[in-house]
Amino acid sequence: MSSKTHEIRPNQSIELLKELHILTRDGKMNQDSRRKLKQVYHLFQFIEPLLTDLKQQKGAVTLVDHGAGKSYLGFILYDLFFKDFHGAAGGASHIYGIETREELVTRSEQLAARLGFTGMSFLNLSVAESITSDCPSRTFTVPRVGRRTFTALKRARSS
Repeated sequence: MSSKTHEIRPNQSIELLKELHILTRDGKMNQDSRRKLKQVYHLFQFIEPLLTDLKQQKGAVTLVDHGAGKSYLGFILYDLFFKDFHGAAGGASHIYGIETREELVTRSEQLAARLGFTGMSFLNLSVAESITSDCPSRTFTVPRVGRRTFTALKRARSS
């Protein structure tokens, strides 16, 4: 384990990172956690301008994370971007986590409540069910992408 924390962004919730097991109780990060966090930061780097544009145009951003699992991605995106806009003028931005496994939905709801992340909701639905549910229809949906996709996006961006 490394004791370096230079990968953590300013104003990021240390408590959240510990809850997600990215950081140990003593604030250390292992190599696998560093890789996962770096992957989320890369995705955020690509979508932050889109989120910012939507926020400026619409006053609020709604993001749906389909197949959210433990909502690792949703929590970090909320912490990096959405928490600053929750309850802001023009409407509250919100993240919905869509997940079929009820136990993961329950755990995510509990974690969001514990952290005061009131701009997050978790729905025990399939992707197909979410289309016909109360989940907002105008959304920015987060795709599931792997390391190869990130590499291709990085190459395309630098070209």
